[in-house]
Amino acid sequence: MAKEICIYFHRDFDGMVSAALIADYAQEKWPEARIKLFPVGYGKKERWTETKLKGDISFVLDYIFHPQATFWFDHHQTGLNYYEGTLDPTRHFFDPQKGSCALLIWEKLYDVFAYRNLNFFDLVQWAHKIDTATYQLEEIVSCEHPAFKIHLSLAIESDNAYLIELTRLFWYYKDRLFKIPLPLIVEWRFKKAYQIRKQALAEFKTKAQYDPTTKIVFFQMPQHFFTCRWAPYYFYPQCLYAVGIIELNNGRYMIAVNENPWHRSLLLNIGQLCHTFGGGGHPAVGAVTVSSLGEAHEIAMTIINQLSAAIASSDKG
Repeated sequence: MAKEICIYFHRDFDGMVSAALIADYAQEKWPEARIKLFPVGYGKKERWTETKLKGDISFVLDYIFHPQATFWFDHHQTGLNYYEGTLDPTRHFFDPQKGSCALLIWEKLYDVFAYRNLNFFDLVQWAHKIDTATYQLEEIVSCEHPAFKIHLSLAIESDNAYLIELTRLFWYYKDRLFKIPLPLIVEWRFKKAYQIRKQALAEFKTKAQYDPTTKIVFFQMPQHFFTCRWAPYYFYPQCLYAVGIIELNNGRYMIAVNENPWHRSLLLNIGQLCHTFGGGGHPAVGAVTVSSLGEAHEIAMTIINQLSAAIASSDKG
C-alpha cells in the first residue's frame, strides 16, 4: 500500500511555497506516495500539540513545533512554543535567523537531503521577499507583479480549498507561474481584495491615531485591514511602530505589532514581546490573539507603553 505523506503548512505565501518545495521533494523520494496538504492557522495554536497528525510521514512547515511530526521546519523565533524537549537535527530544522521558511527549506533540502530543484528559485526568492517585507512600498501598493496579486488575494477570507489549490499551482508550475496568466479564481479574488483595499485605506485614514512624539501609530480596524497592512507607513512614513487591534471575523481580536519595514530601529524584540502575552512572531513583527475587546485594548496599551519607553530611552542615549 502506498505511503501517505501529509504536509501541514502555515496559511500564507511563505507557507505555501514551503509546502510546494516539500511536496516536490516527497514526490521524488517516494514516487508512489499519496501527498495530502493541510493549511493551518494560529487559531489552532492552543490545542496544536493535542492534534493527531495524519499520514505515514508528516511534515510541519512554517508553523509551531509538533512532537509527532516526522519532519519540522520553522523560522519563527517563538516556533518552539514552550517545548523544552530535545530536537533531532536530522528531522527538526529550526532557525529564527532565517527570514523565511521557504529559504530555510531550500537550503536544508540541499545541505541535508542532497536535493534541489532549481525551477523553484524564483518562488523561493519571492516568498523570502514578501515574508521579510524587503520590497519597496510602491511595489505592494501597485500590485503589478503576479506574486503581489497572489499575496493580496490571500488577504480576504481564504478557505482551505483555495490555499491547497494555490500550493498545487506553486508545485506544478514552479518557474512558469509568473509567466502565464493567473488562474481565474486568483484574478477574481485579487480584484475583490483590491476593491476592499480601497475602502480599508479610506477607513484607516480616518481611524488611525499618530503620536508624533513616540512615532507610534495606533488603530482599530475590521479584518479587511489585512488588504492594506502597509497603510500605517503609507500615511505616516516617519512612524517607527504600528500597533493595531483587528476585529477578526471569528469574533476574536488580534493585536498586531509591527516595526516600520522602511524605518528599522529594532529597539525591542517584538516577537518575544508578543510571546509574553501568548502570541509570537519575529524580531520586527508579532501578534497576539484574544477573545475580548477589553483584553485586546489592555494588551495593546501595555505594548505601546513599552515601545514608548524604549523609544524615549533610545532618544536620550
